Amino acid sequence: MLTASCHCGNIKLKVESLPETVTSCNCSVCHRLGAEWAYYQPAEVNITHAKLPTKTYAWGDQCIDFHHCPNCGCATHYTTTEKCDSERIAINSRMFDYELIRDILVRKFDGAQSWKYID
Repeated sequence: MLTASCHCGNIKLKVESLPETVTSCNCSVCHRLGAEWAYYQPAEVNITHAKLPTKTYAWGDQCIDFHHCPNCGCATHYTTTEKCDSERIAINSRMFDYELIRDILVRKFDGAQSWKYID
């Protein structure tokens, strides 16, 4: 079991394995977060909090809730909402220890204009 966590350790996300690739998106939110997203099905991720649950932020079509720790502010993951056609969780791979993710291929996604992978 692999664990990702926010800086203060309040939010923990556990998965069985890492993906082969992560996605760096240039949309207005992801660009500012600096996240690299690792995609999972909801049943594949166990999310816990020690003291405070995450706070969420949704933008635009309200299809995605971006979750962050209310204590340290780290953007830990996003979940799709009922307004979205698919159901998934994207973990900000930067919440894993660097040694775990350093060799994972980063794919670039143009979420700002074309809505296509650009690498």
